Amino acid sequence: MLRSVRRKVPWIVVFEAAMMMRARWRELPPHERTRLADLAKKSGGRPQRLTRDERAEFRRIAKGLDLFGVARDLAPFGRRMGRRH
Repeated sequence: MLRSVRRKVPWIVVFEAAMMMRARWRELPPHERTRLADLAKKSGGRPQRLTRDERAEFRRIAKGLDLFGVARDLAPFGRRMGRRH
């Protein structure tokens, strides 16, 4: 099963998404990048591990990454991947 999944993943899209996220990450001020990384490590992927104020801070900083913009920029790739010839 893993082999078939690996073949179906459009690696160029994964690479493009990584490059877009890298560019947005670098646009954040260094102190915000550090704080966001610290909060992500502390949460371990579970928002309940953060206090209400820390969750609010995480959301505020993450808005600077413009994740909806990444999705919008990747939309043309999604349309091409959906076609079958």
